[in-house]
Amino acid sequence: MKSIVKKIIVSLFIFLFIFTTAIGTAPQREVKAASGYSGKIFRHWCKLRTRKSKKSKVIRKLKVGTPVTVYSTSGQWRKVKVGNKTGYVLKKYVYINTNAPALTGTAYEKGQTVASFAQRFVGNPYVYGGTSLNYGADCSGFVGAVYRSFGYNLPRTSYDLRSAGRKVAYKDKQPGDIICYNGHVSIYIGNNKIVHASTRKTGIKISPRANYRKVVCVRRIVE
Repeated sequence: MKSIVKKIIVSLFIFLFIFTTAIGTAPQREVKAASGYSGKIFRHWCKLRTRKSKKSKVIRKLKVGTPVTVYSTSGQWRKVKVGNKTGYVLKKYVYINTNAPALTGTAYEKGQTVASFAQRFVGNPYVYGGTSLNYGADCSGFVGAVYRSFGYNLPRTSYDLRSAGRKVAYKDKQPGDIICYNGHVSIYIGNNKIVHASTRKTGIKISPRANYRKVVCVRRIVE
């Protein structure tokens, strides 16, 4: 009997230890940026909602031209702040400001700035032949538009981008570098991830593996 009670006590202690540790280390479901980036409502009026659902409560209606601060994008929705109200709007109605921040610091820091800026447009559409960060771009159009926002004029096609900037080894890649594949191109954002205009179905997205297909070369634009 004492043996059974002892086992129960030990099991309970282990459970409590694991449970309390999990609470302390569990990741947050949504991490809010310290400061968002600016945008506005375009194309059509829309509704600011309490949750990412068309069935959720409407906080207010937003007319075209309404300025917003954008915090994140998830699925069809963007988390935004309008005045002192924070909620969700359909991403297709939110225009993201394309005015890029200044490039300062080391080459690595400049590359991080480019990579961070490029990620603002995740969720926007893929359009073959497109070069717009908001209305739609293809893979090379997206890369070109991101860098054009920083004052760089890059070659238009994914093939010609193989000669842009200077070549670096794949193992030496850093945020902001262009990764070229056969018929495709992306921007490296760190932690082996890329952001790219992928397909019509997925639009501009982040992929978890930079070498998800054969890498032809890596090009560094900012120095």
